[in-house]
Amino acid sequence: MKTLILLAALVLPATAQAGITAEDILTEAKADCASFDNGTVTMAADAVTAVDLTGDGQPESIVDWSKFACSTMASAWGGTGGSMVSVLIGETRSDYMALGWKVVDFGGPVLLLQVHGAECGGTGSDPCVDAEVWNGQVMMSVRTVGGDEDSQPVEGEGEDTAKDAAAP
Repeated sequence: MKTLILLAALVLPATAQAGITAEDILTEAKADCASFDNGTVTMAADAVTAVDLTGDGQPESIVDWSKFACSTMASAWGGTGGSMVSVLIGETRSDYMALGWKVVDFGGPVLLLQVHGAECGGTGSDPCVDAEVWNGQVMMSVRTVGGDEDSQPVEGEGEDTAKDAAAP
């Protein structure tokens, strides 16, 4: 059960953590690392990136946990499915599991997350990208619209079912 909860936490964005800063995340990482054999954290210069994600011309913060290293844990914050990426906008923190990320302009800022192929119905090595945009309150994606992603229609789905139901 713990594994299922952890998996859900890594796949779904987490929000509603008021007023968190990049420094708070570094403190969190240091505590995580220290809890395992008193490890220490180092981070690359580009671990925290300031970028406008809301379209207001003011920078928000993206914290790329793949740029952190713990002296006592080889893969403290990631694995084959990617590493944590924390997006900090105002008082909202959204966490994602990603292999990489990039912000593009598509009529406004769009955060592209390179994610595990299974997120798109493939396998781990299949290319898959999630696009996230700010709606004024939270980051949004087609994955989060309408609730359960399995409830979204798929081309051709249901056609055979309707034919089977009409058959004698």
